[in-house]
Amino acid sequence: MKVHLRVLLPALPEAIGRKELDVQFVGDTVGDLIDHLIARYGRNAEKALLDAGGRLDPAVQALINGQTWVTYEHLDARLRDGDDVVLMVMLGGG
Repeated sequence: MKVHLRVLLPALPEAIGRKELDVQFVGDTVGDLIDHLIARYGRNAEKALLDAGGRLDPAVQALINGQTWVTYEHLDARLRDGDDVVLMVMLGGG
């Protein structure tokens, strides 16, 4: 599967060397994409994406094709070849 990835996370662009790239990986879920990024880019990508317990950080969310939000609770969300995926940190406050 191949998706177009944009990264809006503070430390991940440094870990992968850019803010936007096409990613070819085995699998078809957001979780598979996250696993691929960690396997491909190592410890710095892991620190940027996962919490201390080794799960996707609750503040990290994915936006698929500008329409579907995916949180750490729904990493089984399906991707299709050619999807646009944005990884970002969602912060609240007020």
